[in-house]
Amino acid sequence: MKKIALAMVAATAVFASNAAYNYEITPTIGGVHPEGNLRVKDHNFVGIRAARNLEDFFFDQVELGVDYSQRIKERTGDVVREGRALRYHANLVKNIVDFGQVSLYGLIGAGFEDVPNTFVKNKDGGFGQYGLGLRYQVTDRFALKAEARDAIKFEHADHNLFYSLGFGIGLDSKAAPVVAAAPAAAPAAAPAPVLDDDNDGVPNDIDQCPNTPAGVVVDERGCEKVIVLRDLDVNFAFDSYKVGPKYAAEIKKVADFMGEHPDYKVVLAGHTDSVGAEAYNQKLSEKRAKAVAEVLAGYGVEKAKISTVGYGELKPIATNKTKEGRAQNRRVEATFNK
Repeated sequence: MKKIALAMVAATAVFASNAAYNYEITPTIGGVHPEGNLRVKDHNFVGIRAARNLEDFFFDQVELGVDYSQRIKERTGDVVREGRALRYHANLVKNIVDFGQVSLYGLIGAGFEDVPNTFVKNKDGGFGQYGLGLRYQVTDRFALKAEARDAIKFEHADHNLFYSLGFGIGLDSKAAPVVAAAPAAAPAAAPAPVLDDDNDGVPNDIDQCPNTPAGVVVDERGCEKVIVLRDLDVNFAFDSYKVGPKYAAEIKKVADFMGEHPDYKVVLAGHTDSVGAEAYNQKLSEKRAKAVAEVLAGYGVEKAKISTVGYGELKPIATNKTKEGRAQNRRVEATFNK
């Protein structure tokens, strides 16, 4: 059976460290700019975050954090009071857009602030917060973060602007999926002799084109197979399986081809580069193939005629030591057959 491969190459990269581990810890350092009516001077803080990466969920991370500030000064009239503050908070983090090795993310959360009881304008209490951050992926396990948050106190809706730098560190490795072994097949009965005079793989009793020349690829009738090709060029973002809308017309050409040749089926094979954990890349390659399959099905191609498979990082077509080579390896291949 003849096969024709069509390749779709992916683009540049971000959030690679999340591919390699489940848990992340991030030491942080930064500053606080309080709202003017609070009469508190700008001050610094240090903190620590612990995060859990999420899969198959809208948000990409859930994190818990603690920030500590000391020598905070509050001025009331001519009186200056000094103390420290502890802030505990929990956030949900969502990756928004990727720029190569840099990603923009957003967060939303809530927490509690413990301040000195000697302060007049500032009291203990809860707060909600939202923010934006930039993440630069240094390696598959380490990332630099720059972040700004607006913390709004539940009482009086006072604002505190937090800005910080952090260093994310992956703590573990994702376990590889366990694949159950296939049951042993029962011994097959000896087949009856099949007559095939032209050796094309089609028995004489159903061969409609006898005496086919040796080496010719034939269909199920025993006649030479004619295949019409459609080129397809679709790119993905690194660590992403989303198909951009600009490729809709190209994918529709494949759907039209299959509509004109209803006896064909297509196999979509997903691939990745070698960045990140092998188990994660395996899953990502499967998602890429399924994403293209969903687009094809949306153009009316029967799902029964579409199958998908992922090979992860196991079948590179270029070197993984260069950016260009990795981009070529992040791909989906389409194979048509009858």
